[in-house]
Parts: sequence; structure tokens; C-alpha cells
Amino acid sequence: MRKIFFFFFWLSCFIVLKAQSNTNPDISLIGTFNTYSNFIRDTPEYGKLNFETPSMELFIDGYLNPYSRATANIAYEDGEFAVEELYAQVLRGLPLDLQIKAGKYLVGFGKINTIHPHAWPFLERPLFHQIYFGAEGFNDIGFDVSYALPFENFYSSLDIGIFKGDAIAKTVASDPEDASTFYDLRGNNPVFVGRWGNFFQLDDYSDLELGLNGSYGVHSYDYLTSDSRKALYYTYTGLDFKYKYRADAYTSLVIQGEGMLNSREVNRTTEDASLPNENIKTFGAFIYFDYQFAKQFSVGAKYDFTYGIIGDEPGYATLSNDDKNKTQGISGWLGFYPVEETLAFRLGAENLFFNYAYGTPRDSETTIKLQMIFSLGPHKAHPF
Repeated sequence: MRKIFFFFFWLSCFIVLKAQSNTNPDISLIGTFNTYSNFIRDTPEYGKLNFETPSMELFIDGYLNPYSRATANIAYEDGEFAVEELYAQVLRGLPLDLQIKAGKYLVGFGKINTIHPHAWPFLERPLFHQIYFGAEGFNDIGFDVSYALPFENFYSSLDIGIFKGDAIAKTVASDPEDASTFYDLRGNNPVFVGRWGNFFQLDDYSDLELGLNGSYGVHSYDYLTSDSRKALYYTYTGLDFKYKYRADAYTSLVIQGEGMLNSREVNRTTEDASLPNENIKTFGAFIYFDYQFAKQFSVGAKYDFTYGIIGDEPGYATLSNDDKNKTQGISGWLGFYPVEETLAFRLGAENLFFNYAYGTPRDSETTIKLQMIFSLGPHKAHPF
């Protein structure tokens, strides 16, 4: 990982020097520092003040020419560097005013997934995103084509993409601590993602955005024998909305929500018996509000629901293949922004409830977190 970091550091320096005679890219640094305590008995963090290793994101982006631009996002988290995003976009000059985006990036399934966590008003990733997309969200390698539909009274766009499917792939392991026991279950099969987004300006003070999302592909294989296998398919169908009312420069209300239906073939084969494949249907959703009541303060709350148990190891009968167990979450936060977008403090609390189909008892879990985020450079808050 160090070699990767130094490579991109050298590359960014080269880009800066080279671009001085052309176009200088924007370079921004976002830093995040969290402290937290929980009330989960029998855990080392119970009732104590715990400090997470600070994380950062280094953004380098800019125009390659008048028609296209490129972006790199190098993240440092849990003591390791990783390329979170690296992509280029062709924004103009194509037939029918098409736009193309290619590389590794946050896929446009829903609204929240494309927004970096430092720009969320809440502190934790929505629960159903954790179950169906993984801890890093729907971040994948591929490309998509975007077309602005010819409606006069509102803006509407259609996006169609093909991706490698890393965010959908689930692995199993007989020993989670031993990497040699991990098995890639889905092979080399791309997945397809589409989104129809619509933006309405309701009046001088309020806007509404509605989206319809879909994704389809192979999520795993059922190995019938050592020489034959059958592909198991999934279909995600999602809806999202965002309403924003801005009374003045320092007073606003945002109400936003997403929901997704998961339909997939699963195999329940155990060590003792081979069972026929099943078609299961599960779903997840969240809704929140965030109210900015002064220049420097906001308050909000979120409700989450999903099938699957947050924190389970990925496997055939867990996470997105789990149609038996459920997790709910209620969270709230207070935001303090002393200097607008350059520095933010958030105090939040989240309570998770677990519902096991066969009556396994488990107490709810509460976590309190204090977060500081700073922004150095021109990387701005994301658009509506």
C-alpha cells in the first residue's frame, strides 16, 4: 500500500508541475477524526472514550481539455491507503449530448451512494447500503453513459452502466482470519446498473428530486458438481427522493429517503443436506430530515430498516442473502459548522435493534460518536 501511495503522490506532483503550462488541477484534502463510546456489554469499548485513527481523502480533479475532466480520490483509512475513486468523464462534444464516465467510482444507484460520507448530514452509512453494497457502498469499476431527456418543464436524465461487480460479490471463508480460505463466488461476470433521475423546481424556495434505480447480474454460483455450476442472479429495484426547502441563506429543511427491493436466487446447501435453490425477496429503506435552524447549526434524525444483521460476516445465509433476520436503527445528530464548509463538528447517537426469526435474544446496541471534519482546498459540498 505504501508503494501505491507514493506512486500517486509522485503522480500528483508530476501532474501539478506538468499542468502549470496547461491547466492546474484542483487539489483538496478532507480529514475526519472520530471519537466514540458504546453501551454494548462485553465489548472493550463499553462505556469508554475510544479514539479512531484519523482518516483522510485526497482529491485531485480538473479539466483535461474543454470536453472532459478527470478525478482521483486517494483515501487513508484504518492505517491503509487505497484508491477509492479514479475516473474520467466526457462532458460535452459527443453525439446527442451524451456524457460518459469510466473508471472506478461511486455508482449512481440512489442519491446518497454517490455522495462522499463527509458530505452526509448524518454519521453512519444507511443500514441497507451496508447489507447490499458493503461497508464502502456501491463502489465499482466500469463505465456508464448518461443522456439528458428532452423534457421542457424539468430536468430528467437516464444513466446506463456496466460494472465489474466487486460491490455485489460476496465471499465465504471457513476461517475469516485466513485469507487462503476465502472463495470468490461470482467469477468474471459484469453487472448492469441503471438510473432515471428527475429534478423539479417547485417554487423559488423548494426543489424535489425523484429517482428510479435498477441493477441486475450474477451474485454467486451454485456449484452442482466439481465440473458444473449454475449462476445465481439478483435484481435490485430502488426508489429515492429528496425534498429541500430553503427559506433564506441560513435556514433550510431537507427530507430525504431511499428504498430498495432485493430479489435473488439463493442456495441453502449445508454440510448435511443439499437443498433446491430458492427465490427470496427482501428490502431495506431509510428516511431522514436535517434542519438548519441557524447559520452554524443543524439538527436531524434518521430511521433505518433492512433485512440482514449488521456486522455479520458475508456468506450464503447472511447479509444480502438473509431473508429471516432484520435490523432497525434510529439515529440523531447535532451539527456545528463554525466556518461553513471548511470545518464541521457533529455529535450523534445511533441505536440498533435486532430481530431474529428463531428468537435468538440480543440486546439493542447504542453508540455515541463525536466527529470533526475539515476541508482544505476547493473540494466543495455536493450539489443538490
